[in-house]
Amino acid sequence: VSTQSTGSSGINAEYGFQHYYITNNLSNMGFPIRRLFVVAVSLFYIYMGVCTVTPILNDSLHSELKGTFSGHAKVFPGRFGVNLDPELYRFVFGLVEIVAGSLIIIGESVWAVYSVWALLGMQAFLCLSLYSQGESTKCIPNLVALNLIGVLAGGSHGQHYKID
Repeated sequence: VSTQSTGSSGINAEYGFQHYYITNNLSNMGFPIRRLFVVAVSLFYIYMGVCTVTPILNDSLHSELKGTFSGHAKVFPGRFGVNLDPELYRFVFGLVEIVAGSLIIIGESVWAVYSVWALLGMQAFLCLSLYSQGESTKCIPNLVALNLIGVLAGGSHGQHYKID
């Protein structure tokens, strides 16, 4: 049996079908896997946003986040002499996480791109804030979340989003 291939396109001349080469790039593994990953990461941020704003889902996490955000408010903008209420700070961060996670689930529009970059910025800030407070071991979950959002920033074809 002769199987002649017509170059790198992967088309088998004798059988008339196309071979699909699966790489280890997550975005090339097909719609369901990438979509499930996007939804899972987005639901994580929605969950964390709800826990940041209110104790409805997890009371212990909410109380821990209350204490954490009082430290974040001291780092920025506290180091510049601006006093910001930690409760307002926590509420805004939680609200942005809820909205950004929801916009990412809705679809890959320009608002999803803005949401991914907003979450990237927030996670980078939280890592730097925890590190400057001397709590570098608490940075690990934020670094994992930062990497997951970084994968989302890769776009649907493993490339960076491009806004035309």
